[in-house]
Amino acid sequence: MKNPILTIFSIITILGCQQTNSINGTYGDANWDQNSALSGEELMKALEGKDSLFTTVKGNITAACQAKGCWMSMDMDGNEMLVKFKDYGFFVPKNSANHEAIISGWAYSDTITISEQIEIAKDENATEEEIAQIVSPEVRLQFMANGVVIN
Repeated sequence: MKNPILTIFSIITILGCQQTNSINGTYGDANWDQNSALSGEELMKALEGKDSLFTTVKGNITAACQAKGCWMSMDMDGNEMLVKFKDYGFFVPKNSANHEAIISGWAYSDTITISEQIEIAKDENATEEEIAQIVSPEVRLQFMANGVVIN
């Protein structure tokens, strides 16, 4: 170790260049109470008789847009929910599937058009056969998120 300054600089450079694969973090607005998050079952009960509900929910991410992370799907205790991000103001990591998330925003059911379903399928790298099976609009649980926290 003839030159300790050079050695320290080399170590700092090496450590600084290492990339982390952690996707845990906050995306979008996180100024809300994460402790009040509903489970999927609680969400479905809270939505009964309503067309929409501003809330916070938690669940497992099952898929994310592979093009740029502009949407994700979450398992809400057996109900698959499509999550979009308010004004496309933020995205989530493309490798966020199989991570727990807490999201805040508007939950609602709405129709997903055939063309939108095809676009989502392409973003998921679906096969041509899978895309060909999309032949009708689908009413589905959806969420417009203001913010996402991935754990």
